[in-house]
Amino acid sequence: MNEISGQTAIVIHAPAVEVYSYLLDFTRHPEWVKNVQKVTQEGSGPVQVGTTFQTQEGPPPVALGPRLVMMFHFMRGLISGAKGYSRAEITGLEPNRRIAWKAGVPKGEGYFNVAQWEFLLEAQNESTRLTQRFVYQPQNEISRRMISAAGAQGIEAACLVSLRQLKERMEARQPVGNLSRKAT
Repeated sequence: MNEISGQTAIVIHAPAVEVYSYLLDFTRHPEWVKNVQKVTQEGSGPVQVGTTFQTQEGPPPVALGPRLVMMFHFMRGLISGAKGYSRAEITGLEPNRRIAWKAGVPKGEGYFNVAQWEFLLEAQNESTRLTQRFVYQPQNEISRRMISAAGAQGIEAACLVSLRQLKERMEARQPVGNLSRKAT
């Protein structure tokens, strides 16, 4: 199936150590990710490579037409046996620099849809340039049609909506120096 990949970036006026720490707590992602309602860590202990999470989410914040098409194909996926939640597994951690994970909607012994996600953090004085990358790997024709409805540009735009919310939240937590609070 055709992969769909892209990335988006933003500068957050907060140190990388703070941004990394906040992002690493996946259970807090519903605070800033527009389409995520709940994230639950499966098992206990510190987050490390191999830690898994279950996520309740809705369609990404894309235009109404693509969102309706995505929802239609997701419903087709549910009818064909896909679960109504996604599961994520941490695949890479580099403190204050990188968080990577694989996420997918389970279906039988495999997945309806799979995506590789990554946050890259680049310290810039007391700010952080945060890049979010994704590679969707549809596992069947229905999931390919679902992801293709938004396309790379639509998913990048949806990611930017959430990154802007993250920026606002992080910058409201603690002022950093005399930096401007203008959106990037």
